[in-house]
Amino acid sequence: MQMPSVSFDTPSVSVVIAAFNAEESLVRAVESALAQNVPVEVIIVDDASGDQTLELAFALMRAHPQVRILTSGANEGPSAARNKGIVAARGEWIAILDADDAFAPERLRQLMMLGERHDADMVADNLCLYDWNADRVVGTALPQQGEVVRHIHPVDFVRNAITGQSRFDFGQLKPMFRRRFMMARCLRYPPDLRHGEDFALMFDCLLADARFILTSEAYYLFTQRHGSISAQASGQSRTHLNLHAMRDHSLALLDRPRVRGDRRLTALLNRRARAIGQQLSWSRAYPHLRARQPLALMGAMMREWSNWPMLARHLFRRWQNRGMMIRGVQADRSNLSNSTLS
Repeated sequence: MQMPSVSFDTPSVSVVIAAFNAEESLVRAVESALAQNVPVEVIIVDDASGDQTLELAFALMRAHPQVRILTSGANEGPSAARNKGIVAARGEWIAILDADDAFAPERLRQLMMLGERHDADMVADNLCLYDWNADRVVGTALPQQGEVVRHIHPVDFVRNAITGQSRFDFGQLKPMFRRRFMMARCLRYPPDLRHGEDFALMFDCLLADARFILTSEAYYLFTQRHGSISAQASGQSRTHLNLHAMRDHSLALLDRPRVRGDRRLTALLNRRARAIGQQLSWSRAYPHLRARQPLALMGAMMREWSNWPMLARHLFRRWQNRGMMIRGVQADRSNLSNSTLS
């Protein structure tokens, strides 16, 4: 599908980047947005950073006329910061980019083409999982075989957003939103929610009858909190984990009229809330595992039996990541050997 010819003075996509103490990653994120082959504006919302983030943002603005800057007087969290960017956006589409992530060069064009082809209000792609310390993509969040494009409905969305249990939590997707749809329905992130806010906005859009398209093709580089190959924390995430708030939000959704009338949605949201509660319990046990304190770990495991399947899942994922790390090392050695021979 051929894209319409648009003057680069009029952005097709507004890229909103909420930035808090992002001096190490902001330039990479902004440059990946500017490298798109569609007309973009990049709106950086500095959320009262205490490092050089704002100075870097102004330098980027001086170098690139497509960059705009908004600021917060106090740290309000990603929801409030992104809402500022959404209100200021001028593009036909709004794309959210986390300050520690990046776009592949073709991302926005591909998503726009899908959005127009399917008359969508939201378009999301698969995620490339990126290990910050290893500086490499280590896989994708969703399998790339099978159905390339699927329509996501509320039940399908929540079924795939059972925290800690779904193969991949759809609440971590980074869709592009049609601005006209967002404005007409006054849809924004819940301003007080600092964790799980992406799930909240996507679900609100679906309840407002958004047409949501998901492709298995991966164009969004998602920085892992803990690298699969390097086995090291990225150090870039600024998310304030608040599982209590996530669980309360899921339970509050049960009072929505659209949800009350749908037994499947009600059951799935209750299941999601229970799963978040299990994650909360595991978050109290996990530090003992990480610190190699077997007696304290055993005490936490015995106090809450739901920790046992959580431990099993953790050990299985560790085994998977170790295998991925070994394969990565072997690939590096093979490449080094081939380059030496050539």
